[in-house]
Amino acid sequence: MRRLIPALAMALIISGCGGGGWGGASAPTARPIVTNTLRTFANGDSIQYTVSGTVSTGGTTLTMNGSGSFTVTTNASPLDPRGSKHSIVTTAINATFNNGTPFATTSQYYFSQTASGTMNVYGDPVSGWITTPASGFVPSTISPISSPSSWVNNYTQQNGDTTNETISVPGRAVVSTGMGSFETYKITTSSTINYAAGGTDVTNETDYVVPSIGPVKIVINTTSTDAAGAVTTLSITLTATTTNIPF
Repeated sequence: MRRLIPALAMALIISGCGGGGWGGASAPTARPIVTNTLRTFANGDSIQYTVSGTVSTGGTTLTMNGSGSFTVTTNASPLDPRGSKHSIVTTAINATFNNGTPFATTSQYYFSQTASGTMNVYGDPVSGWITTPASGFVPSTISPISSPSSWVNNYTQQNGDTTNETISVPGRAVVSTGMGSFETYKITTSSTINYAAGGTDVTNETDYVVPSIGPVKIVINTTSTDAAGAVTTLSITLTATTTNIPF
């Protein structure tokens, strides 16, 4: 869907660091993909997750556990340079490290969808609007989703941050979640962000997407290097537990 973690990785550096389950012995039957057209997200659409992961910096490794959410607010962005508003995806994480330290972060990005469901990203509150390419946006998920497929996004934002990313859809995968087992499209993103203020994020993210719902599992591995050269590595998994989106 969209790399979610640069803000989380940077925050970690700064901080110093509907359904249920199932019983029985047999494996659950996965819900098959019923459409390859990505959902047109509605205001208030939300997915909740369990969150687990590790973060390593300065020779110290901590584990984290907690909860997260993916929430859509339609037509709520500031006006872009062309005078248009876009919708917002907000990803929130609330977790606790194994040393007892609480951690909370929220990141957002601005997007619009085409009639076919393609999600185009226009920027975010931290780095600003996308200034190049001239279109002012890049596609984060091309719908109808097809596999195998891939595309490359290279863009610059208002504060001078640059991102180079390759997004691929290698095929389908079955994943188990708190809402049941689902057949999904596996969407991988490999990206490098070069921050104008110094430092980089190198991220490999895998989103397991049910087109009629959204990302039901997200796995992210990020290596962040700040302007002073300090390195933080982050591995995190978000697995869906509930949603208000019908499925």
